[in-house]
Amino acid sequence: MKYVIGLFISVVGFILASKHLNQSLSEYWDFVAFFVVILGTFAVMLITFPAVSATYLLRRFAQKFFFPSVSAKKHAEVCLSYVTERKVQKSQSIELKLLNDGMELLSLGFSKEKIIELLSQRFEVYTTKINSLSAWFKRGSKYPPAFGLAGTVLGLIHLMRGISTGIDTKETGIRMAIALVATFYGLLISNLVLNPLGEWLQEEIKRDQMKAEMSINSVILMLENASHIEAQESLNSYLSGSEKLKINFQELMAQEVA
Repeated sequence: MKYVIGLFISVVGFILASKHLNQSLSEYWDFVAFFVVILGTFAVMLITFPAVSATYLLRRFAQKFFFPSVSAKKHAEVCLSYVTERKVQKSQSIELKLLNDGMELLSLGFSKEKIIELLSQRFEVYTTKINSLSAWFKRGSKYPPAFGLAGTVLGLIHLMRGISTGIDTKETGIRMAIALVATFYGLLISNLVLNPLGEWLQEEIKRDQMKAEMSINSVILMLENASHIEAQESLNSYLSGSEKLKINFQELMAQEVA
């Protein structure tokens, strides 16, 4: 969602700048420039695609982009329900998969050390794959400006040939402007699409890491049969002051009576 909002703000800024310069958006369109940059970038990114399952990466990317992950506080509440109620939830998010896998390992009688090792290993495999996707986007951000320059060169060749045939000053200016549009496309795609996507995925991994640690810790709390208060205070250590889970004393008393 943050990426979409940022992209929207940048588009609004571009439109306002165009209006201030008394220019229409159609003046920034050029068929040759657009397809030189787009198809060239797509071809190189296809060649450099990470050596992992494309289906996995695209599914994970779609999940993160279209279905934003829950907040740390919300996940702490889910973890608490797992510890106190053994309440299982179905989800494709890595933090809930770790909780579900952890409960399965508990039922199979694995030791505390082995559970931590296996769940940490699974999260490491996940982060390696997502980091490869992030690195792919960031590597790809260097190609659009290069193809934009190639498009500009094509435009300049077209311009010079026109000058040699005696085109007037107005036509010279138009062809020069069209030549520069390719560089403009390359800069936009690189700095507004590919590089921000790579950085955004890296930030998502950092958030996933904290929630994964909460999940693994919750599995250990289940193994140790921790009480409601013990589990809550353990999970609160991952949260800031305003996010900390509050103790519901009435609910605790009702549980003790039951």
